[in-house]
Amino acid sequence: MNDGFKQRLVGAIVLLAIALILWPVIFTDPNAIVMDRTSQIPPTPAFEEYPVAKPVRPQNITPVVKPKPEPVAAVTEKPKPKEQAKPKAKAKPKLAGTGLPESWVLQVASFTQPKKADELKQALQKQGYKAYSRSVSTKEGKSTRVYIGPRFSKDEFTKDKTRIDKAYQVKSMVVRFEQ
Repeated sequence: MNDGFKQRLVGAIVLLAIALILWPVIFTDPNAIVMDRTSQIPPTPAFEEYPVAKPVRPQNITPVVKPKPEPVAAVTEKPKPKEQAKPKAKAKPKLAGTGLPESWVLQVASFTQPKKADELKQALQKQGYKAYSRSVSTKEGKSTRVYIGPRFSKDEFTKDKTRIDKAYQVKSMVVRFEQ
């Protein structure tokens, strides 16, 4: 076959395909589409109205009268002023080199899996401790440490340390708080 004839034949086929695709779009009336306007929802059922009796107020009710309290003679003695206990002045915490108060935290445990550290932190928070965790890079890799605190005195951790060591079977230690 001749190349020119092949091109004309392919062109005719393409034009015929385009005409077949566009024919319905061009020559159909958009208003000719019929829509079913009947509703699938059943009509509302009819309800019976029942007569309602108006409320009747009872006739023989007497109001309750509260007795008036008897007057009491005025007290002529002046009350003695109570001795107010003077609050103990808290010792001011030492200042660290940064100018902030020196404070301490209880390092409860160190985990390589952050999920376990988070579980321990949440358990301590449920018991009322101010627990938090921090990620630290060590020689062995990344680890997550769980802390309680900070507090201004090391001595404030003695009871908590023994209680936590027994409850969670850990060896916690008091370390200086670093921001």
